[in-house]
Order: sequence, then structure tokens, then C-alpha cells
Amino acid sequence: MPAHFAVAASLVGVVATSISSSAGYMKRGLPLVRVGLTLELTTIVGAIIGSIAAGFVPEDTIFVLFSLLLLYTAANMWMGKKVRPAQHDTDQFQATSIALIGSGAAGCISGTLGVGGGVLKVPILNLLLGAPIHRSTSTSTFMMGLTAAVGCIAYYVRGELILELAAPLVLGVLIGARLGPRLAVKIEAGGLRRAFVFVLIIVAIRMSWGVFA
Repeated sequence: MPAHFAVAASLVGVVATSISSSAGYMKRGLPLVRVGLTLELTTIVGAIIGSIAAGFVPEDTIFVLFSLLLLYTAANMWMGKKVRPAQHDTDQFQATSIALIGSGAAGCISGTLGVGGGVLKVPILNLLLGAPIHRSTSTSTFMMGLTAAVGCIAYYVRGELILELAAPLVLGVLIGARLGPRLAVKIEAGGLRRAFVFVLIIVAIRMSWGVFA
């Protein structure tokens, strides 16, 4: 499929991921709802800009820059500072101006590439705000549904959102996303963090390979 059609279908899958996974995380009280909604203010703006810009910016340029950003983020996550253990008080974390700017960038990437933006949101929550990795991943999942839904609008207006293409993605996502929260809470924080770094590296290599191969 052409990239723009694939991105639009992917965003629909991201919405389904968020809805399905967030239910499991909410039962365990993991998402930082207040912080997530605050960061979502700039994320939505970024998603709108990204989805509109996707119609004009060369795909190869976006992929290369994003790959470099992923590798930089992976290095910081791997060597990142120790974070505080999870607490029941979810008001202990405060959104900062840098985090808001980073969330805007995450939204822009989400709208442009059809991803949930978690590749930036998780490091923002984990490294900048000091939230535990389990809270960071669950909060990112909670946020990305609204981000992706907003990003779908521009693709729909341009006629690039094909529901027949998105439907199979949603079906698979709904199954996998129910299993994710159950597995995540059973993995120790260090293991989850290493797994996230591994995913960042794989995605960066795959995106660069598509450009230079």
C-alpha cells in the first residue's frame, strides 16, 4: 500500500490499541491520568501539524531523521538515570515545559508516521519526569488513542483512510492489546526498559533500511 494509506490505517490501529490496553492498565491503577491529559494538550497540536505536513514532506527525509532520533533516545534510555519506585500517589509527577514540548514533537511524529508516539512519550515520562517505566508505558498507551484519533482527521479529509484496510489491523490489535498489560506487570522494570530500547533500535534500523536499501 502507498505510505500515506498505510499510515492512516495504522493510526486507526493505534486508537484500538489505546482503548483495549488502557482498560487493563486502569484496573491496575498504573496510568498517570492527570499528567497524561496535561501532556496531551501539546500532543494533539503536534498530531494535527504532523498529519497535515505528511502530505508535503518527503517520506525518506522523515524516516531518516526519525531513525536518528530513535537511536539517540535508545542510548539515553539504556544509560538513563534511576527512577523512583512506583507509588500510589499519582500526583507526585508534574508536567514540565520541556515535557510539553517533547509531547508536541511526539504528536507530530504520530500524525506523520502513523505510530502512537510512545517512542518519545515513554522516554519523556521516564527520563524527564522520573516516572517508573511501568507507569510511563501505561500512561503513553492511555494518551496515544486521542493523539491518533486527531491525526486520522487529515488523512480522512484527503481520502487516504480506507476502513477495509484498517479493520483487520484493529481485530489483531484488540487481541494483542488485551495481553500486553498482563505481561507488562509481570516483567521487572529493568527488563521492560531493555525491551523498549531493543524495540527502538529495531524500528530505527528498519526505517533506515527502507530508505537506503
